[in-house]
Formats: sequence, C-alpha cells, structure tokens
Amino acid sequence: MNRMRWLGAGLCVLCLLWAGMALAIDVGDDDDTYNEGFNPGYVGEEEKEWKEDVVHLPPWPTPDALIQVDLSMPGFPYTLFIDGNSLTVGKDRAVRYTAVLRSADGVDNVSYEGIVCNHGKVKRYAYGSRGRFRPVRRSEWRFVRKTGQDRYRDALIERYFCPLPGGDLEAMKAGIIARLKAGNHPY
Repeated sequence: MNRMRWLGAGLCVLCLLWAGMALAIDVGDDDDTYNEGFNPGYVGEEEKEWKEDVVHLPPWPTPDALIQVDLSMPGFPYTLFIDGNSLTVGKDRAVRYTAVLRSADGVDNVSYEGIVCNHGKVKRYAYGSRGRFRPVRRSEWRFVRKTGQDRYRDALIERYFCPLPGGDLEAMKAGIIARLKAGNHPY
C-alpha cells in the first residue's frame, strides 16, 4: 500500500512538471503571429521581396538634436527622445533612429533601432552607454508588440512614423521629424 502511494505521488509530481513545461514553452517572445497582416498605409500594395540596406551606426546623440516625443501613455516609466540627426529613411523604407529612454532618475537607455512600417517590425542594431554604441550580436527583425517596453515602438508606428510621408527619402525624414515635433499623427 505504501508503495502505491509513492507511485501515485510521483506520477502526480511528473504530471505537474510536464504541465509547467508545456506552459513555459508557449510563453516565448518570438511569436511571429503577433501583428500578422499589419500593413498600415500599404493596403493593396503588391508584396515584394524585401532586402535590408547596409546599416552603419550613427554618431552619439547630442542633447540639442533630441526631440522629446509625446507618448501619452499612463504608467510608461520613461520619457522618450528621438535623435533627429540619426533619423533616416532607407531605400528599404526602414525608419532608423536613435531612441533615448530617460528614467525619472535621469538615467538614459540609448539604442539604435529600425522600424519597417509595412511589416510592423523592429530591429535593434546597437545599445549605447558611456558615449558610444555597442552593436547587438544577433539582431533580428521581430514584430512590435503593444505591451511592455515595445509600447513606445507601437506609438512610433501608430502616431509618428507610419504611413511614411510622401516624397523622396529626405522628404520622408523631414515629414517624420515634423510629426515628432508637432507631437501628433497627421490625421
């Protein structure tokens, strides 16, 4: 009888461990189905094979080039600044920029990133500290989420970057900077 209890208890523990592992497997951050079909401003545009431009890290941001971005997100613990000097729109139509997330204590989290509007994806190219960038080793494009720290990226897509303004690449950059400075989406 004692042996049956131990066997039953062991089986119960194994079942709980198995259930926990199954839940842990499903919680990953690489869910490629999030924002599936996200295509703001490109409805009806034929899907073409996308090729990323060669990317070079920009100079470290200077305080006079930082544009404070109105996020209007209750509970978001940072103030977002975009370095206007680093903002570019590539031939691949990716918007690349240096983001500075400043905490209430004045600590800056600096990163160089890119967003592709018609895919709703982001890629972090480098982190910054002590006046210089450090490239991310295995940087990959991933879908922007509407939760967590991605909330500011979602706001950049929804309110400032997308759809891309018309004109050539420099006009697109100027249009995005104007949106950032105005603090709202053009609609």
